[in-house]
Amino acid sequence: MTSLSTTYLIPAILLNPAFILHLINTFVSHLMPSTHTISHSPHAFIETLGPVPGTAPYLDMHADDQLCWRYTAIMVIVQVLAFGRVQDNRDAKKTAKAAKLERERARKEKKEEERLLQQTAKTAKANGHAATLDSSTANVLNGNGVTKETIETESEDGSSVTTTSEEEMIL
Repeated sequence: MTSLSTTYLIPAILLNPAFILHLINTFVSHLMPSTHTISHSPHAFIETLGPVPGTAPYLDMHADDQLCWRYTAIMVIVQVLAFGRVQDNRDAKKTAKAAKLERERARKEKKEEERLLQQTAKTAKANGHAATLDSSTANVLNGNGVTKETIETESEDGSSVTTTSEEEMIL
């Protein structure tokens, strides 16, 4: 599930110009009520959510052309800023997810390399030799997909033998 900071739904609803205008007119009509008319609605409690019945709008966009243009410009700027922030949050989330996947991939590669080193050491030890692996030369991948392993083994008579093997890796 996407978080609210990365969806356009909440800013689109809350920054709707008609919704904002309605909130302003409702707030002002409750603060400065003019002539109060009696409601004949069967659901009078619902009218408390909007402007007081019989009041003129505080900000009447149809009456003043300049007010309409200024309000439109302000709402466009606010919406651009809000949607820019949502896009920034989306980009940050994608970047964090990509970094997490990269760290996980690197951790898996390191774990696999350690497993191969241990397996090679066990194989050399099972052949009757005590093996020591230099981690810098244990797995070197050349451009052809061939892995070179350099293993220094010590035989039972005390002599040291260095063995280099090449194996083709399937990628």
